[in-house]
Amino acid sequence: MLETRVLKLGQKMVISWRALALSLLLSILAGVSGAGELPDRVIASITSRLAYRDVSGDIVVVGLDDPTLAASRGGEFDRRDHAALIRAIDRAHAKRLFIDFDYQRPDDYGGLKSITAAVRAMGNRVVLGVPTRQVPGTDELITIFPDPSFGDQAVRASIAWEKQLWQVWDVPLMYRAEGRLLPSFAAVLANKSADRAEDFRVDFSYRLQSIKQYSAIDVITGKIGERELGGKDVIFAPTASRLFDRHYLPGHDTVPGAYIHLIAGEALRRGNPVNLGWWPALGLVVVVMVPLLMANRSRRFSLAGYTMFIVLIATKAFLSSQLITISIGAALFFLMAIGANAARARRRDSAQRENPISGLPNFEALRGQAPFGSATIIAAKVVNFEDLAAFIPGDGIGQLVEQVTRRLQLASQGTVLHHDLDGTFAWLVPYYQHSQIEGQLAGLAALFNAPLTIGELRVDVAIAFGVNDEFEGSNAQRLAAALVAAEKSIRTRSLWTKYTPRQKDDAGWQLSFHSQLEDALSGGDIWVAFQPQYGITTKELVGVEALARWTHPTRGPIPPDEFIVQAEKSQDIYRLTLFVMDQAVRSAAELHQRGFDIHMSVNLSATLLDHSDLVGTIRVMLTAHHLPAEKLTIEITETAQIENSRQAKQTLAQLRRAGIRLSIDDYGTGQSNLEYLTEIEADEIKIDKRFVMTMRDSQRNLEVVKSTIDLAHRLGAVAVAEGIEDAPTLALLGQLGCDVGQGYLLGKPQLFTELVNSLSASPHSRTA
Repeated sequence: MLETRVLKLGQKMVISWRALALSLLLSILAGVSGAGELPDRVIASITSRLAYRDVSGDIVVVGLDDPTLAASRGGEFDRRDHAALIRAIDRAHAKRLFIDFDYQRPDDYGGLKSITAAVRAMGNRVVLGVPTRQVPGTDELITIFPDPSFGDQAVRASIAWEKQLWQVWDVPLMYRAEGRLLPSFAAVLANKSADRAEDFRVDFSYRLQSIKQYSAIDVITGKIGERELGGKDVIFAPTASRLFDRHYLPGHDTVPGAYIHLIAGEALRRGNPVNLGWWPALGLVVVVMVPLLMANRSRRFSLAGYTMFIVLIATKAFLSSQLITISIGAALFFLMAIGANAARARRRDSAQRENPISGLPNFEALRGQAPFGSATIIAAKVVNFEDLAAFIPGDGIGQLVEQVTRRLQLASQGTVLHHDLDGTFAWLVPYYQHSQIEGQLAGLAALFNAPLTIGELRVDVAIAFGVNDEFEGSNAQRLAAALVAAEKSIRTRSLWTKYTPRQKDDAGWQLSFHSQLEDALSGGDIWVAFQPQYGITTKELVGVEALARWTHPTRGPIPPDEFIVQAEKSQDIYRLTLFVMDQAVRSAAELHQRGFDIHMSVNLSATLLDHSDLVGTIRVMLTAHHLPAEKLTIEITETAQIENSRQAKQTLAQLRRAGIRLSIDDYGTGQSNLEYLTEIEADEIKIDKRFVMTMRDSQRNLEVVKSTIDLAHRLGAVAVAEGIEDAPTLALLGQLGCDVGQGYLLGKPQLFTELVNSLSASPHSRTA
């Protein structure tokens, strides 16, 4: 019971459980691996280009810029110049001086002494940069600490950071260099510290144009002094174009390293940055979207998906301005993954609700729309459509349908015309147009008095109408009633017939069956069971047969022979077959992906071979589920005689050309065995279970089984025995040379989940 509920819930979802689980798994992998950060980086780059926040002005940059180098002796700003600048900044009463130079080169002219003296004079108001660089050609990092002559009062702070995709995204709060834990420039600027090495994301909302930068030469000459520098933190750093302290910042070209220190310090002064990672955003999307998937609200799901996309980006942008970093890449990936699966499911559903010949919505779409209410439903049937389809050559049937459709649309007056199989059409007439129906149908009859021109042929087409203006019943029931009325018009050779409640008793089982079948298909009471097939000599699993089952809510299980025969009589067999076919192909594709190299067999009534769109529909299913055609076996039931029609022969030829295997089912029970063998170039012949189950007790039946196996092998086909229920029968079939066996002894028909579990539980499950 629980498994049945899970199956029904899965059928109601916008996408399958498997697609949902795979999307979630890939999203988690994207988050864990960091592959999902690309959208976050794009958003950060856009934010940087749209920067709106000005820096506070409490931190300024004194740059060793191009004008300073041009004004220096020989174009070099030597260490004595550095010392002079430090003293000038000290005289300007700067709050602190951050020196972004390492002074590691040897000094033979006393310049280092001048610098150290100037630094010592400022005491603890100086912060010396400690760079960490990579040794060229290796992965080794070296850290350059200031010379001991600078004294102990000056603060040491790291100016290192790691680049990602050639850009600076994160800046250290604390940095561990050769075993020592150092604060970064940004941490000292904000008076922050931590007890472990950690990074934080740069706030890209700052406008770099708002940063105050002064030329070092102007400070030395006194043009810039206490008014500009007094009480402020000053970063002294290289900013000239020919110096190598420029870095790529997202949304910008290269910028001086001092600018990155400055905006990082400004961010830390505003608060403590927090990195929430990727899982909160992904969790939010899962919590919001999965219930919508389970509720099968396709429109709401699409709207929620677009809304969530916008909310994620807006939330990220807002939280970034509050120094909270959140990665939405994994969440966006999940949205796109389930969105792509939902779009594919909608396309598949649209294909199932569309007639492949005319492109019009079919009766499934009509049954599934909102209740008809007070509208009248009109059904139209082309008389002897099957004969016309067999008579008209080439693509003539498509032209026939197109011209019939064009004439019918004149009467449907803007309402949607629905086209189902076998030349059947239907449309709704609003309540306020009821009085016009008789005149519209008379006008249509006049239109169809003129023959249709199909190529060089002139074809007379007769059409009959059924009208149902009763308001009771479901959409399916009301449509079925209109179709019954149209059938009565054909039998009585009337132009149109109006359905009356009295006709319900006359229709009897046919009408009841049709409506109940529709409800069963839409409600999940009709389902597909799967029975394994094993090689008799190898004992290996070689195939699975898909079998239709109907569990009626009040009558219980209905025998397949009962409802399948009635479906053939009521012309519902095609829809029932397509339902089973779709489930079978979907399940075969999943088994194929799980590594089970087996065939999937599906029963097909011989009466369906006259459907011109059959092969195209099967090909669409195979393509949609990515199943190779050779993995599908079509079993033609021999109890229904193949009429000598051109379309049936074309369908058989098309099935073989598509690579689909053909099988003759229930061999020995029909009335034209030899005709079947000549009409169908079968890949396998299935011996009916009535012969197999009694062959040990009946010599005649044993001879039938033996001769059928021999005949199959002589025709190059595989012999398959049905109804194996005991070991002696299996052994006897092996002695007779039968290839494949199927029956309760080898495996009962079961739910697909049960089949997968039994096959996956142990390798021994793959053998009989």
